[in-house]
Amino acid sequence: MSWDYGMLATEVYDLDKPIGSSFGDVEYYRRQLAGITGRILEPATGTGRILIPLLQAGLDVEGMDTSPQMLAVCRQHCPDRGLDPELREADMTTFVRPGAYQAVIVPAGSITLLDGRLAARQALTAFRQSLVPGGKLIVDVPALRLVTEPEPVRYWRRGPFVWTLQTMHIEYDPAASQQTRFLRYEKWRDGGLVSTELQLFRLQHWSLAEFTRLLTETGFTGITVTGDYQETHQPGPGSDDWTFHATRP
Repeated sequence: MSWDYGMLATEVYDLDKPIGSSFGDVEYYRRQLAGITGRILEPATGTGRILIPLLQAGLDVEGMDTSPQMLAVCRQHCPDRGLDPELREADMTTFVRPGAYQAVIVPAGSITLLDGRLAARQALTAFRQSLVPGGKLIVDVPALRLVTEPEPVRYWRRGPFVWTLQTMHIEYDPAASQQTRFLRYEKWRDGGLVSTELQLFRLQHWSLAEFTRLLTETGFTGITVTGDYQETHQPGPGSDDWTFHATRP
């Protein structure tokens, strides 16, 4: 049982969210980063779903992740597209390169994978230290959607293989504002089980006010929020995703 993205979780992620697939976030980040000529850090780059389109747009983006499996898939995708970015295995709560980046981006709600408020505070402090004065931080935070019932089994096919994903249990801790799931990944061929993997998957939820306060407490200014990857959409009860923008003073 693992917190991390193992091999099967990574394979399913790559099947479910292939390079360049977008929920409006790829285009949004491309627009928001247009004009930035300095280095950009994506601390939870995964398989490169957003990193690679940004590189193809001419931006100087470095990728980072704690999962060696995710980074291995990203490294496979990049040469296929003539790309050779800097990719490193590191933890966003501790990695700091003082004043090295003009922007730090955390798309796709990856900040909520950090376990607890202290970890989020540590990560935001590390981001601020790694930004140049005036540097931009852009972070996605999904709106809380309380789901307490098991979800249908999902599956994907590629060649002779079938991957299945079952959400076995969901619980919500209102005091910690955390939702925990057990995810069981299985890989099949010709009706036989090839491999299986169990992942303990916990998400830290935030309200608009809580995350705004956290950004302020960690030294960011100029905080604004948009909803659902639309610059003119103010976040509200109907929003699925909030994108926070902040500046290192």
